[in-house]
Amino acid sequence: MRVYTNNQLITSRAKWARRIAPLTMFFLIGGLITNFMSMSQPQYFQPTLILLALGFVFATASSHLVNRWVREPRADQVLSATLKKFGNDFALFNYTAPPPHVLLTPSRLYAIVVKNQDGQITVNGRRFSRKFTWSRFFRFFADEGLGSPAAEAENRVDKLAKFLRQNLDEADLPEIKPLIIFTHKDVELVVENADIPVMRTNELKTYLRDQEKSRAISAPQRHKLSQLLAGQVEEAKE
Repeated sequence: MRVYTNNQLITSRAKWARRIAPLTMFFLIGGLITNFMSMSQPQYFQPTLILLALGFVFATASSHLVNRWVREPRADQVLSATLKKFGNDFALFNYTAPPPHVLLTPSRLYAIVVKNQDGQITVNGRRFSRKFTWSRFFRFFADEGLGSPAAEAENRVDKLAKFLRQNLDEADLPEIKPLIIFTHKDVELVVENADIPVMRTNELKTYLRDQEKSRAISAPQRHKLSQLLAGQVEEAKE
């Protein structure tokens, strides 16, 4: 299994996460102070609203950055560990191509969406819903929203296809499939007629082995795709 990870990007985004966190506290504490002051001095009411609004925005941004780039195991680490026993005709590209995670196999490319939500998640067609829990309510800022995984997956396939069309001849374009992976150990998936393959991390290897029955991508094509998708990033060494 070959793994290419843009560690420079990960380091840069992690630095931003650590820089934003103190600003979040500054705005929230500042808003709390001006709120108390506004009780006797009404002119502080408007600054309170501004500071608290900024605190909310920065808290949301900080949580997103921390969850994605600081808290371990990160998505790239989970995928690399899960797929490490596959042969060298498989290659994983983390943050080196337009989609964050791309898997090259002997038969096709997969544009992977990684989600780290816990709890019960129900999938029906394109619709994803997450069961409400009070524990999730009380960790509002620390918990990243589920979003629309199906739309994300389709968007990543489109971006990858556009990128390949701009750089390869039509004959070299492989099949591209979307995948949605939930990595949290406490996630419970209830899947009913999903439009896009969705699974837990421990189901990924079995799924790929069931899918990889052909070798539609030749060795020269795989080499060309690997060079294009890796960009300037070197293969990770074990």
